[in-house]
Amino acid sequence: MGSLFLAVAIIVCARWFFRSDLSDAVGEALRSKHAGEGLSPSQMERLEELAERFDVDMGELRNEVMELGERVEFAERLLTNVRQREGLPGSPPLQD
Repeated sequence: MGSLFLAVAIIVCARWFFRSDLSDAVGEALRSKHAGEGLSPSQMERLEELAERFDVDMGELRNEVMELGERVEFAERLLTNVRQREGLPGSPPLQD
């Protein structure tokens, strides 16, 4: 459960950063820093390709984490229902 929380926290932070004005400022700073070096068109094309792949991968990862969260929630509800109705084998009875 802790690793799921960590994964969700990382995704939320990454999403916030990459969709914020801060990421735009960092990108501009990096571009201006490397402007003197002059990236070749093939390097720029490769960077754009990597950025697109990163966006796609982040979207897929976000979907997978959301699906895992739904599965955990479903399993928790099932477990709660079983415990409330008859109790699990070997578990102490619930006290109301």
